[in-house]
Amino acid sequence: MLAFHLWFVPLFGAVLFYVLRKKQIRDAFVFVAVSLMGYGLWLCIVNQRPFIISLFIASIINAVKRIF
Repeated sequence: MLAFHLWFVPLFGAVLFYVLRKKQIRDAFVFVAVSLMGYGLWLCIVNQRPFIISLFIASIINAVKRIF
């Protein structure tokens, strides 16, 4: 778990710093959003509790069907 954070956080910070330094705010926002979703998925895997994305997608589809 510690190795995961030691690998992910500096890489995330370096890329975010680079994008913000280039004054690309929109790109930085997209990068943070996608990276945090990926972080959440990988964190579950590191904790030996993998996230089954197909079940999550199925629950989203069912929720949308109930709305309409």
